[in-house]
Amino acid sequence: MDRTDLRILAHLQADASASHADLAEAVHLSPSQCSRRIARLRETGVIRGQVALLDEAALGLGVEAYVTVTMASYAREVVGGFHERIAGLPAVVDCCALTGDADYLLRIVAVDLAAFTRMLNDEILGHGDVASLRSSIVLDRIKRTTALPLPAPHG
Repeated sequence: MDRTDLRILAHLQADASASHADLAEAVHLSPSQCSRRIARLRETGVIRGQVALLDEAALGLGVEAYVTVTMASYAREVVGGFHERIAGLPAVVDCCALTGDADYLLRIVAVDLAAFTRMLNDEILGHGDVASLRSSIVLDRIKRTTALPLPAPHG
C-alpha cells in the first residue's frame, strides 16, 4: 500500500458514502484510477465491506454493557454450542475470546435494564456452560470510533 491507498482508506473510514468521483478528487486521482484502487483493496481483503453506522439512542437502545464470561467447561462441543448461541443473539454486538481471568468479553445493547437482565438470564446463563459472568453498564461513552489506525506509508 502506498500513500494514495492510505489516503483513500482514511477518507473511506471517515465517510464511505462518498462517490468515487468525490473521493478521487480528495486524493488527487482520476475517478477510474480511484475505482481500480478501491477494487484492489476489496479484492485483497483490506476493505471488508461498507456499512451504515446506526445510532443506538435513536433506535431506543438505552443500555450498553460489557459482560465477561467464564466457561464451566472447555469441551469442544460445549464451547461450540456457546459460540453458536452467542452468534444468534442480535443484542450481542461484539464477542471476543480473551486471555486472562475471563474467557469471553461481550458487548451487549438492549432497550432497557429489564431487557438486558432477561437476555442474560434466558440466553447466556441457565444453559450449564457458563460458570460465571460479570457485567458493567456503560455510564458514558468517552470515545468510540470504527476507524482503524492506519500504518505509516512505506518509502
